[in-house]
Amino acid sequence: MAVCTRCYDEFSDARREIGYEVCLECGDRQAKKEAIRKSKCVAPLFNKGSYQYIGNINNAKYIGR
Repeated sequence: MAVCTRCYDEFSDARREIGYEVCLECGDRQAKKEAIRKSKCVAPLFNKGSYQYIGNINNAKYIGR
C-alpha cells in the first residue's frame, strides 16, 4: 500500500501507479480549493463579451485593450 504525502494514510497502489501521491480524501479537498480559486479568476474580455478565465496577472493587465 502507498502512503499519502499529506495525511500519511494508506491508499491503493493502483492510484500511486497512475501518478497520484495523495489519497482520495486529500485529493478531493485539494481539487475543491483549486476550483474555488479558479472560479474567482474570470472577467469579461470586452464590453458585452462573455466571461473568460484569466490565468495570471499579465493577462489581466491587457484585458479590454
